[in-house]
Amino acid sequence: MTQRPSGRPAVVAVVLAMLAGCGGPAGPARYRVSGTVTCGGVAVPHGEILFSPDGSRGNTGPQGIAIIVGGRFDTRGTRAPGAAGGPTVVRVTALETPGGGLIAEHEFTIDLPKADSEQTIEIPAAGKKTGRPEI
Repeated sequence: MTQRPSGRPAVVAVVLAMLAGCGGPAGPARYRVSGTVTCGGVAVPHGEILFSPDGSRGNTGPQGIAIIVGGRFDTRGTRAPGAAGGPTVVRVTALETPGGGLIAEHEFTIDLPKADSEQTIEIPAAGKKTGRPEI
């Protein structure tokens, strides 16, 4: 009884070659942005930072989100991990607790490097509200 050579190794090689080319483009570049954020010189306890490419200055690409905890933030591990770099609109929402208690919101523009970077963000302190109307 003669054994016929199996075509299985050839099929495996073809499938592996096809899979190697299935990755498609990697998508737009994202760069990790991390650092510290303070409000009026005090570390922001909680909040979020949104990094949006500044379209008015010709920048495109993905948005990035960083969660603030104890005055530190990092885009790594978020639902939008990393920013596009270049001219960027940064919107900081500073909160007292993870669930709320707005301290301040501040928006500004910055030219982020097209590389991972560490940033120091200082936002101005918002006026404190006493709950009583001013007379």
